[in-house]
Amino acid sequence: MSLVPNVSVVITCYNYGQYISEAIESVLCQTWDDYEIIVIDDGSQDDTSLVMEGYRDNKKIRYVIQENQGQPKAKNRGIAESKGAFVAFLDADDVWLPDKLALQLQLITTTPDVGVLYARRYWIDPAGSILRGNERTLRRGNILNYIFVDNFICFSSSVVRRDLLIAVNGFDESLPMGIDYDLWVRLAVRCRFDYADLPLVKYRTGHANLSKNTMKRYECAEKIMNKNLTDPLIRKHMSWWVPRYAWADTWKNKGNVVRSQSDFFAASLLYAKALTNNPFLVSAWIGLACCLLRKS
Repeated sequence: MSLVPNVSVVITCYNYGQYISEAIESVLCQTWDDYEIIVIDDGSQDDTSLVMEGYRDNKKIRYVIQENQGQPKAKNRGIAESKGAFVAFLDADDVWLPDKLALQLQLITTTPDVGVLYARRYWIDPAGSILRGNERTLRRGNILNYIFVDNFICFSSSVVRRDLLIAVNGFDESLPMGIDYDLWVRLAVRCRFDYADLPLVKYRTGHANLSKNTMKRYECAEKIMNKNLTDPLIRKHMSWWVPRYAWADTWKNKGNVVRSQSDFFAASLLYAKALTNNPFLVSAWIGLACCLLRKS
């Protein structure tokens, strides 16, 4: 590794001792060798520190422990500690395929107008077995209109130019979740995006309590949308129809959550709001029909 590594791999973790070693090993097995690994332990209370003892002598790895401050502050700490021209993010419960960095860095270093490069993914269960996952439609180039409506980027597949992360002040530390969605929106007006058209990440699902936070996630998405819609630069580069489609999609998704709780009246109001903004949203019509038929 050179004195200044080409890419800084930022891994943040909180109580992911059961997975952190697999994530780190997937970086150490990369065919691209010019990197550093920065592990930010956001106040874990499990065996994470014990697992990290096994990497004490590895010169490529820096292990930083901080009091629990939440994901955005932990990730910003990782950016601040980084030295590479590029920052590659890896969630502590995900896994890279061996050629991930080599393929992506070859692409991004030959396309100077691309600021963010991501990739497709495999979906895996908590034990690591590959699942059948529905990958969203991926976009390249100017993606602002599309990313504002739907966050289709797998965070653990992303490689970002460090100077761009600094320019936008990294992650918004006031947000409890949805911080990657917010970051992509703010970066999308400053650079082009591209992707490697093959799966380079194993994305783990089914082990966290995300279902319990579903409504909070949509409420946070609304906060992010409202915030970014007040940014003159973002509005200047965004097509007129995008906010309407984004609100429609969000209200439809909230309607799905409320309907699953058998509150059909509240769900029908949310579907109606969605259709007011986008009358062509078929899934909202289906949701509204299910409410009228009292089907959850």
